[in-house]
Amino acid sequence: MQINRQALRSIIPDEARLLFAEQIPPDFQSYVEERGLFYPPDPGEKASSIGGNISTNAGGMRAVKYGVTRDYVRGLEVVLADGTVMQVGGKQVKDASGLSLKHLLIGSEGTLAVITKCLLRLLPRPETSVSVLVPYADLQTGIRSVLTILQADANPTAVEFMERKVVALGEEFSGVKYPRPDAGSYILLTFDGHQSEVEASLERVRALALANGAIDYVVLRDAAQAADIWKVRGALVKAVEAVSEQEPVDIVVPISRTADFVRFINELEASSGMRMIAFGHAGDGNVHLCVVRDGRDAEMWERELHENMEKAYAQAYACGGVASGEHGIGISKRPYFLRETPKENLAVMNRIKTALDPKHILNDQKSYIVGGK
Repeated sequence: MQINRQALRSIIPDEARLLFAEQIPPDFQSYVEERGLFYPPDPGEKASSIGGNISTNAGGMRAVKYGVTRDYVRGLEVVLADGTVMQVGGKQVKDASGLSLKHLLIGSEGTLAVITKCLLRLLPRPETSVSVLVPYADLQTGIRSVLTILQADANPTAVEFMERKVVALGEEFSGVKYPRPDAGSYILLTFDGHQSEVEASLERVRALALANGAIDYVVLRDAAQAADIWKVRGALVKAVEAVSEQEPVDIVVPISRTADFVRFINELEASSGMRMIAFGHAGDGNVHLCVVRDGRDAEMWERELHENMEKAYAQAYACGGVASGEHGIGISKRPYFLRETPKENLAVMNRIKTALDPKHILNDQKSYIVGGK
C-alpha cells in the first residue's frame, strides 16, 4: 500500500513510538513491520493507497483472522463537499457518543467526503508465519474441509481457494509449479502468531484436512517455496490480463455456499462460452471472478458480459450473497446492486448523500446513488 511521507505522521499513532526516517519507503506495511509492528489489512492490489482502501473498506487475504480496513481505522480527517474540515473518531478504543460518522464514511467510495488524514491501529508483528498448501480432488471437498477447519478454531490468517485450471494459468504466467498437479483444487492457508500456537494449529489442521478428503498436506517451511506458492496466487489476475481483457468481479456468498456458487459459474462458463476464472477467499466466502473477453468485438463483449453478469449476480443473491466484498460498487456493479438492494435502503443512503453533498459534486452517479443531480 502506497503512502507519502507528509501523510505518515498523521497515520502512525503516537503510542507506536516510531522514529521517522529521512527516507520512508512507499510500502506502508513494510515500513511498520521493520519496526516490529503490523498493519493487518492486505488488499491484493499493492499499488493502492490507504485512502482508497478506507474508501472501499478493503479486505484482502488476512481478513478471515484480522478483519478488514474498518477494524483498523481509529480516526479520520475529512473535507465535506462545502469545504468543511471535520475530525471523526480518535485514539480512544470505545466511543458510544452519538452516531458513528467515522464508520459511515469508511466504505463510502468518495461519495460523502474526501479523506485527508487517517489514524490507524497497529498490532505487534507476529512472531512467526507458516503457510500450508492442501490439495483436494475437487473444490466441493476442499470448501467442506475449510468449514471444518474454521469450526475447530484453528484461527488461520488466510484461507484461499483455487481450482486446478486456475492454478495452471498462474503457473504458466509465473513459471512456478505447484506440488500435486493431480489435484482438482487447492486450499492455501497461512497461520501466524507465537511459534507454539502456530505449530499446534498446523498439527490440528493436518489431522482435520486429511480426515476430510485432502490428498496431501504440504507445509511450506522454506521461505522461498512459500513465496513462490503465494506468487502464483497473487499473479492470477495478471495471468488472465496477459491473455485478454477481463472484467473483475468481487462477489460474496455465505462460506457454505462458495462451492455451489463456483459450480454455477463453471456451468455458466460452459453454457455461455465465456471464460470465467474463479478463485478467492474461502475463509469468508469472497469469490473473485475474472470474466475474460477473448476475441469478442466491442458490441459482443458488452452484450454477452452484461447477460452473464445478470445471471452471476442473480445467483449470488439467491445464495444469500452481496455484490461486493472489498472492491466497492463503483460504476460497473451499480445495475446489479441497485436492482437487488431494497428501495427503502437506497432511499436512506441517498438522503444521507444529499444531506452531506446537496449539489452532488462528489462521485455522483457512482455506487448507491440513484437520482444524481
